[in-house]
Amino acid sequence: MRNTPKVAAYIRASTDKQESQHQRDDINDWAQNNNIGPTEIDWYVDLAQSGSDPGREQFRELTDAIDAGEYDRVIVWEISRLARLGSIYQKFFETAADNETIVNITNGWSDTVRPDGTGKLIADISAAVAEEERRKLISRVNSGIKRARKEGKWLGEVPVGFERTDEGYLRPLIDADPDEDSYLEIRNALEAIEDGGSYRQEAKGLNTTRQTLSRIDQDDDRLQWYLDAIAGDERVAEALQDIQH
Repeated sequence: MRNTPKVAAYIRASTDKQESQHQRDDINDWAQNNNIGPTEIDWYVDLAQSGSDPGREQFRELTDAIDAGEYDRVIVWEISRLARLGSIYQKFFETAADNETIVNITNGWSDTVRPDGTGKLIADISAAVAEEERRKLISRVNSGIKRARKEGKWLGEVPVGFERTDEGYLRPLIDADPDEDSYLEIRNALEAIEDGGSYRQEAKGLNTTRQTLSRIDQDDDRLQWYLDAIAGDERVAEALQDIQH
């Protein structure tokens, strides 16, 4: 039996831009309220990692450390931070139980899962509810995207020389601000490149980079948007109707 309790904390964020500081703050607050000092915690952090990936480096190292008997307690912000797949989730808790490791959840229906199984059922239900809510959210988002596309709305990054209307539709940018390039400016640059001009030369005086001009020039479909005002994408074709007349 270990004489000095050792504590680990695990943080996971799905993208490297996703905010993870709130997880750390919440864990630290919980630890302080339970007489665990910040210097007593070993941190394991996986950023830009999906909860469905069992090969997360830090998660794998933490699981191995628990299996080696190194920790009496593991603190996580939320059950979903550990795993989103039931098999990964269950294996983690089996490892913790086999090694007498307590798992604390700072943001959940149950804040403690003990090796004897106390709190596990509530944690399982919490995880199942969270996953169902996530599925519903993904379904709503996907439905919204499909509906927007069906209505001809443009999603994602707006192509250079275009703008997106308040209603979400794409249209050529004619009256451009100083920090923008109009559709006609981009078309003139591409026409000059077709006549032998260089990307670097034609990018001078534009906000658009030579790399962007090069990508458009080497994409036959997109190049037609500018040189011929035609497009296979119905949303772009609709936007270009006024240019064609």
